[in-house]
Amino acid sequence: MSAFPLAGPSEPRPLGSDRLVGQEQNRGRSLTVAARSARMRPFVSRIFDSFSGSDRGAEALTGTRLLTRTVQKVAGAVLEPSQGRSKTLLTMLAAFAVIALFGLSLTAQPAPSAKPGTPKGPPDSPAFLALAAKAQAAREAGNPDEALRLYRQALDLKPAWAEGWWFTGTIYYEADQYAQGRDAFRHLLSNAPKMATGWAMLGLCEFQTKQYEEALAHLQRANTLGLGGHEEIRDVVNYHRALLFSREGEFDQAMGLVALAITRGKDSPQLVEAMGIAALRKPVIPSELPPTEREIVMDVGRALCDGSARRIADATTEFDLILKKYPDTPQLHYLYGLVLIGADPDKALEQFKAELVISPRHAEALYSIAREYDKRSDFAAALPYAKRTVDVNPNFGPGHALWGKALVESGSDVKLGLSEIETAVKLNPANPQNHYLLSMAYAKLGRSADAARERAEFINLRKDSTQAEEK
Repeated sequence: MSAFPLAGPSEPRPLGSDRLVGQEQNRGRSLTVAARSARMRPFVSRIFDSFSGSDRGAEALTGTRLLTRTVQKVAGAVLEPSQGRSKTLLTMLAAFAVIALFGLSLTAQPAPSAKPGTPKGPPDSPAFLALAAKAQAAREAGNPDEALRLYRQALDLKPAWAEGWWFTGTIYYEADQYAQGRDAFRHLLSNAPKMATGWAMLGLCEFQTKQYEEALAHLQRANTLGLGGHEEIRDVVNYHRALLFSREGEFDQAMGLVALAITRGKDSPQLVEAMGIAALRKPVIPSELPPTEREIVMDVGRALCDGSARRIADATTEFDLILKKYPDTPQLHYLYGLVLIGADPDKALEQFKAELVISPRHAEALYSIAREYDKRSDFAAALPYAKRTVDVNPNFGPGHALWGKALVESGSDVKLGLSEIETAVKLNPANPQNHYLLSMAYAKLGRSADAARERAEFINLRKDSTQAEEK
């Protein structure tokens, strides 16, 4: 469940929806299950055997020492490690990250078996194999400069060598040489475009080189391909996605990602800061935040993180103190209402209405009030707030849908209500709930054929949505 269940199942939720949580969790399920299976062990050996052509099956995990340090580097800066986590487990997680990276194309689209007698590609040259072995040895001996020199020589002989580009990129990342790491991961992905972890590391390098638009696009691609089985990298990717969403003005998506991390037991000052930046609608990354604004950002972020973790008593105490310190600051009463809406809807309504005293055109507060009255079937009370929502934001589809529903259900103006719901459908035709509301409005007006068509569309969209979530 979302920490702040504000809207219905098909409507946007300010702090992330059940659907977001479900999709993020489901993406990782298959690799996680596979990693726990004994059947993964021979696959580990085959993957590592395929890297350099040498017999390394018995030493599959030792090849991940650098990646383990990289995982610790990117995760340690953001997420506080869980108590009792051993180095062995981190090594295993790093191993599965490499498996996901170099095995993704095999697991996603298995290559057909070669016919007997089909000639294989040319074998690797002895010079390449010797350089690859020396590079591996230098890397594992903790000599990154020598390893890089050897990897470059080996890559000159075999430019499509994915493992070489991967370890070159991670060595550069470890050394804070992000531009060089970025270039290495670009080479890697030109040869292996389905490697989710490669896109993740490319995006993280681009974040550090301040190529923010590219970073967001590539972190999004990593997330779409799936980062299951190695939660540290996934969580760091989500953290940076949240920062970049805020920078782009997509504050609700940013808050949803931070809330998701909190519900998974993660907590750190960096996550608190990211939540505060998004909640207060500041289109900046942390390094750009003015020092004079840091206190309120951290205060609000802490309260909302506690709310996400369902520590409602703590969040309530914190918001009471925040409102004493900043009594006239916009957005704060609305955020307090979000924390309270599940536990105490009446007090949440008070906070939403208090927000309107400070910010009369606060669309989210207006919508939240209308939504709460709609949940209580008090459509007459919902009407004025739903209408004001549409007046403030004419392109907000859920506002049109809610106003239309209130008009139809209250009987005050069914035809106008139908028109508003039709507008909601035009703004968001893929939303199944809009089609359901439209079918009900048509039925009230006696338009049975139209009502049947919209009911069928509602059923089809719900089916498609369920199938997408299961994937």
